[in-house]
Amino acid sequence: MNSYETREVLADGSGRRNGQSPPNGGGNDPTEGSGVGSGDESPWPLKEPREVLSDRKLRLPSIAEERIAGDGEAPRVAWNYDPDSQYVFISQTPARKKGYAFAKMTRVFDAGGEWPKVRAPNQLPDPIRERFEVPGIHMVYLASEEMLTDENPSAWILSWTQLMSILPNEDRDDDVKSLITRNPGFMPSSPF
Repeated sequence: MNSYETREVLADGSGRRNGQSPPNGGGNDPTEGSGVGSGDESPWPLKEPREVLSDRKLRLPSIAEERIAGDGEAPRVAWNYDPDSQYVFISQTPARKKGYAFAKMTRVFDAGGEWPKVRAPNQLPDPIRERFEVPGIHMVYLASEEMLTDENPSAWILSWTQLMSILPNEDRDDDVKSLITRNPGFMPSSPF
């Protein structure tokens, strides 16, 4: 039995067996106390880590499945990236704004099921695709409410290194939203 079939990765970075209640506290969330959002009023309704599985697959959070992939007969996502920053994002349709590149539309595996998944396509540039080729590492889905409600809903898929590089630290007094909106790889709304 594979660990991804019996273990759910929670937003706090911990895991639980199917049917168990989430642990109280947690404390493993790198976004905790960082301004990335907490509680129901979070400016980041999607901020969930997911473990990379075999064959470049990654579980798709339910909010991303609902708002980005949709519920059509064959749910799909568009894989896009910023060639300068090497940040990757999924969206409902290919990115249209200048400065972003479209890689490929891919289907959602097990759509509507307990563990829907997406697969990073071969068409992504090597440095981006390689992040999805090591099973067991974690990527983080990150999207603001504006990104999820845009006419072309989208979500960033960040490596831990990318996420940590935008989080505030003791040497900086910036909050995450201002860092993201100033980073050339991020826009205040969706990149479309």
